[in-house]
Amino acid sequence: MRIVGGACKKRPIKVPKGGVRPTKGIVRGAIFNIIGDNVIDAEVLDIFAGSGALGLEAISRGAKSCIFIEKNPRFLFENIKYFSCNDKKIQIIIGDFRLGLRRLKGKEFDIIFIDPPYHDNYVQTTLNLISKNHFLKENGMIVVEHYYEKKLSLPEGFAIFKKKKYGETVVSFINKN
Repeated sequence: MRIVGGACKKRPIKVPKGGVRPTKGIVRGAIFNIIGDNVIDAEVLDIFAGSGALGLEAISRGAKSCIFIEKNPRFLFENIKYFSCNDKKIQIIIGDFRLGLRRLKGKEFDIIFIDPPYHDNYVQTTLNLISKNHFLKENGMIVVEHYYEKKLSLPEGFAIFKKKKYGETVVSFINKN
């Protein structure tokens, strides 16, 4: 796996073998084509970060900062160290996403990535926590990767403005309406 665009384009990303489903390069490329220049100077939150591919892609493309939340951060640490993003503000919160989000009370983000295990109901819980704690800036967006058979029920005040399907993966782009 490699970074698709930006300053770190073509840099490899280490991912664990088995048990995970990292975002494929073609899907990451499509996500960032839709996000466009909104990533420049953005404050990013990458929940269920895994290897950090989405957050690191955002950093490569000009995001100002990224907070990663990950329960098992071994590969995330390795990738961040390899990227040497010293000029960017990077923070890793180790642990369950609910506890990680609790530590972020009072913060707001321009872009929030949610890419949980597909067959758990984490998307709904995460969206509700984002809404309840006002983590999304007024003109921000949430990018959710989910299983194509799962329907999203959005918290009040949120709307899907774009949806793309890639095999069994659906990427939903959400903003405040």
